[in-house]
Order: sequence, then structure tokens, then C-alpha cells
Amino acid sequence: MIKRFCLALVVTAVSDSAVAQIPKLGNDTLLDIATWNVEWLGESGYGPTDENLQFNNVKTVINQTGFDIIALQEMANTNTFFNLSDALFSTYGSINSTFQATQKMCLLYKKSMFELIPDLSKNILNQYANSAFATRPPLQVALRTKQNDRVDTLYCIVVHMKAHTGSTTEKQDSYNRRKEAAGHLKTYVEQYLAGKKYIILGDWNDDLNTSLYNNMPTPYGNFLDAGYLFATKQLTDAGKNSWAFGNKMIDHIMMAKSMDSLYIPASSKVFDNAGSYITNFSNNTSDHYPVYAYFDWKRLTTNPKPPSSLGIDNAQTGVTVYPNPANETVYMEGIVDELTIYNLLGQPCYTEKQPLNPINISELPNGIYTIAITVNGNTTVSKMVISR
Repeated sequence: MIKRFCLALVVTAVSDSAVAQIPKLGNDTLLDIATWNVEWLGESGYGPTDENLQFNNVKTVINQTGFDIIALQEMANTNTFFNLSDALFSTYGSINSTFQATQKMCLLYKKSMFELIPDLSKNILNQYANSAFATRPPLQVALRTKQNDRVDTLYCIVVHMKAHTGSTTEKQDSYNRRKEAAGHLKTYVEQYLAGKKYIILGDWNDDLNTSLYNNMPTPYGNFLDAGYLFATKQLTDAGKNSWAFGNKMIDHIMMAKSMDSLYIPASSKVFDNAGSYITNFSNNTSDHYPVYAYFDWKRLTTNPKPPSSLGIDNAQTGVTVYPNPANETVYMEGIVDELTIYNLLGQPCYTEKQPLNPINISELPNGIYTIAITVNGNTTVSKMVISR
């Protein structure tokens, strides 16, 4: 967020707000995930001056757009967070950052689709809070799916990177801190969330092609160079902006590689016509526009049925492993005591006792493997192909 100080003299008409019916942007059959910087919500000293009007507009946007998950940044008052949570309680669960800095992050999620996993939901990378993350360490939220026939866990990491403000020297320092923060974040997810499903979203305060600072390379090149997919990269490429008073995309949604196949290609959007529904939106509601993307909810929460001609069927063990060829995951029908996957050199690449669906094989390269299944002390082996 780039600080914006409001003038004391404001024409009365500017503070008035007419709110038309906001379009529903959430999709009933997909998983829609959004991020929105709500500009100092609850803090009268910065951002919009009419706190009641801003609060009601924010609540209206969330209610009427109907996103399944929405991350908010610059929640600047704990009581305001509680009030917003209460106002949305019939639909959304919520969690807020616990650090001391004023600008906090929070996450709202539809209770019909998810339940919170409290032990895994917390501020992370706190050791870098005052340096790389500008007193706002990321908020990790773990959500367990509730619908359909497969339970999975989705991690949402909400970020608010250092803003591009101040003198030239200060802007360079901010750029360096965003770049450092990206390094810590990449190390964290690769160490602690490897093979898991996660989304990193929020106000990244910089773009994905060139930086706001002096057209330097994007500070998030470490993720891009490693093949991580930003749903919002297409918005950068299209010249879109998510900050109302600039020409850059600074709010982004990035996903784990295990989420790539669930992302609906080219589905990310920025609600940059919000001012068509709320008069004077960028002055009385937020100087950022909501940014969102769609994912395949059914694939996330449904066990695929094995086609009759594909899969590994073993009459001796009564276990079916499918699909074959496989891509990122395989599934089992039947109870397995132990499962081991070997490469062509006979080296074990994956082993797990009493494995549960789905089995994540996204870290294994393409090739031919042997899969060994042990049931009641009997082990059988079959060939399996991984092809992407």
C-alpha cells in the first residue's frame, strides 16, 4: 500500500457514496480466491476519513461478490475486524494476524466449504518481521475441505510486503526488503510445505515484470525463475493495475506447483470497475481493487473414479492404484499396509506405511517405476508410468 493522505477540505459530494448492486464474482461450481487491500480499515488517521462508510462499503463488496476465500490487508483496528467478522458470520469464518503492528492481515473463508485448522494457522517467519517484512510477517491459514468425498488441506499465506514509498534511498531499501522477503518465503514453503497445496496472496507491493523501483528486475524473480505460477502474471502482461492511483499490478496470487493443474487457465481478474458500483470507490472505500482467480473445486475435493482400462488392479491384494499413467497424484482403492515406489535402478523414491489418499508424486520425474504394495504381509509389484 502506498500511503495516501486526505486533504482536510473535501467537497461534501465527494464523501457521499451511492452503492449499486455489485455483481456476484464468485462461481458456485469453482473455488474462487481473492485478495484485497482495504486501506487502513478502522484507522481514521489514514485512508478514507469516513470509517462507517468505508466499513459498510467493504462489507457490501465482500457479501455481494461472494468469493469463497478472501484475504484482506491493512485491517488496522482489531475491533473493526471483530465487527466485520460478526457482520459476515452467517457465511464466513475469519482469522486475523496477531502481531503488534497496526496494519494486520486477515482471511475470510466460507464455513460451508472449509474448517480452520488452528494449530497450523499462525504468523510465520517472525524472525524477519522487522526487517524483510516491514513489521508484517505473513499470516498462514490452514483450511480443511468439507464438501464432496475427499478431504484435503489448503494453506493460504497472506502477505503485505514493504511499500514503495519515501526518498530514492528509502525506495531502494524497500525494494531490497521485498526481494529479501521473497527469498525467505520461498525457502519456507519449499522446506515446510513441500508437496502440499498452498496459495500465497496479498499486497506484494511490486509487479512481476519490472519493479516499481527504477525499472529494476522484479523482486519476485526467484519464484518466477523456479517455475512457480502467478495467476496474476497475465494481468501484469495485459497492463492492468490493482492500485487505483498507479499503472502497476501490485496485488498478486501465486500457487504451489501442486495447484497448477487445479488453476483455471487465464481466469484471474481485477475488479477495476468497482467505481461503477460504488461512487468514489477509490477515495471512500479503498485505493486497491480486489484481485481474484478460480480453481477447480471438484478436483480438489473429489476422488476420481478409476477408468476400467487404466490403473493397477491386483487381485491378490484387492487393491487398485490409479491412474496409470499418473501425473501429480495417485489414488488407492483398498487398504494398504505399505506402499513403495522404486525407480528403474531399484532405488526407493517414495515409501509410506498405511498411506492415505491422495498420494503426492509431484516431486518424482517422468519415467517408468515399480510400485510395491504390501497387504497382510504379502507384497506384489507392478509397473507404473509417470507422464506430464
